[in-house]
Amino acid sequence: MMSIPKQISTSTQRGVVLIVVLIMLGVFSVIVVSMIGGSNINFKIAGNQQYRMEAKLAARNGVESYISNPANFALPLPTSNAYVNSDFNGDGVADMVAVVAPPECLRAVPILQAELDVTDPQDAQCVGSAQQSNSGLFYASGSSPTGNSWCSKMTWDVGAAVNDTKTGVALAMHQGVYLRAIIGTTCL
Repeated sequence: MMSIPKQISTSTQRGVVLIVVLIMLGVFSVIVVSMIGGSNINFKIAGNQQYRMEAKLAARNGVESYISNPANFALPLPTSNAYVNSDFNGDGVADMVAVVAPPECLRAVPILQAELDVTDPQDAQCVGSAQQSNSGLFYASGSSPTGNSWCSKMTWDVGAAVNDTKTGVALAMHQGVYLRAIIGTTCL
């Protein structure tokens, strides 16, 4: 004959299920809290990256605006900082301000007469030399211009800084600029 298994009382089963459910609820609560904390950190990281990109754009805007104004490289050279506002959201209020320092001349190298093309209008102002008695416009056939011209190749460094107190971002950007200038333009 077969024996019938003994039945466990239903009151002890209900207590075990309650304990297991409470443990699982506690584990899920810990997981959810850690996920919320991780998502907050990710939002902060994404926000900081956005602020950094905006600061780079503001600095680049400042440098390009400064370079596009030829008066910034003419005599007398500017001695004070320039401030360039950037409005990213289009509300008419500057979101970030780039402070562009006066340009720094890194070097000036005279352009040789032989490097010039007398038919090019930009080169025409440079043709000639203080070392020669003629203007440099006419040469005997077979001769070529020699010596330095009246122009020089100048290399400038233009730097912009963005320090935004609202977002806490601080960034500096530099760009090199090559310009042709008449000899006598100072390279400090």
